[in-house]
Amino acid sequence: MRRVAVAATVSLATLMTVILLWRFAGVAALFVISLAVAATVRPLVESLERQLGRNLALAAVYLSGLTVLGIFLYVALHGILGEVDIAVDRLSDAYVRLTGHAPSGGPLRRLLHSQLPKPAALYRALAASRPAALVDAALNMTINLIDVLGACLLVLALSAYWSASHESFERLWLSLVPAPQRARARSIWRGIEGAVGTHLRTELAESAVAILLVAIAFRLARLPTPILPALAVGVLRIVPFFGPLLGAAAAALAGWAVSGQMAALAGAGTLALLIAIDRGVARAIFEVRRPSPTLTVVASILFVDAFGTPGLLLASTFAIAVQAALERVLRTHPRRGRSNRTLAQIEQRIGHLRRRLLSLSQEEAMQLGNVIARLETLASTARAAPPAPR
Repeated sequence: MRRVAVAATVSLATLMTVILLWRFAGVAALFVISLAVAATVRPLVESLERQLGRNLALAAVYLSGLTVLGIFLYVALHGILGEVDIAVDRLSDAYVRLTGHAPSGGPLRRLLHSQLPKPAALYRALAASRPAALVDAALNMTINLIDVLGACLLVLALSAYWSASHESFERLWLSLVPAPQRARARSIWRGIEGAVGTHLRTELAESAVAILLVAIAFRLARLPTPILPALAVGVLRIVPFFGPLLGAAAAALAGWAVSGQMAALAGAGTLALLIAIDRGVARAIFEVRRPSPTLTVVASILFVDAFGTPGLLLASTFAIAVQAALERVLRTHPRRGRSNRTLAQIEQRIGHLRRRLLSLSQEEAMQLGNVIARLETLASTARAAPPAPR
């Protein structure tokens, strides 16, 4: 009877948790994204913490990150505002060339000419649009932009808080786990955090390199709009499976506004560049981990259903988190045998904690010093103990 009651309680608690997460999906998404941002900057903060202390390290990392982000947004918005009119004019001219006259090219050109609406029909549809509808669309876009900016500020504030007090956060949620399972739960959590942080740092670095190189290449090729397609390539490359192809299509569209030959060169060059960045530069600099294709497909379906098409940008990160969790669950299973290497890793972690005491205040160091001393005693006892009989 007791087992039935426990099973029913666990089932009801799980069901309520799922319902609450689904009901407050936006709030849960902001919470998870803030944890992911904190995991991304964690190595930078820890590397500076030994010299500057945690508060100064956090200030240096977040202020430098915001500065770089501000410069990037300024350059991007300045280029976008200057290129939107040019892009619209060029694409409209190219559309007129494609659909306004009798086709003289290959079968693909004739197929597009027969299926696409004529320019006059598009102009009549735009002229028939009500001004009030356009004003409502602009107002909704402005409101959505303000909501996005507010969400970004909230994510930054939460991630700074998690980075400043991640030990307290770990102790809080680990207190909900039974004591015998806390070490395993901590190992699983840190494995997920490390995998997500590495994945996001790799993706951001690859996108930044792709944007920079595509913008420079298009500028040297004298394309009228080098920044817009570069930004599109940097974002679309994150889409699972088809990211490089979508980025190449965006580059080809920018080249098509000039000529068909430029479209082919821009698309092929961008595809080759993205493959080179993914296969060469990223693997040489970062510890690249690829998520399971099956997990990526499942995550893509779930996130598209929950957040629409933009959810594709988060699918690979979720897949790598699930994959890291499954790997840690199997690796830390109680039936797996312990080895001297595991004990050596524990002693290495204790030494790392001992060095971390130097960056804490005197009161915090006194509180944690006794715990670390006790851990060192237990590790020494385990080292001296004879091996258990098999």
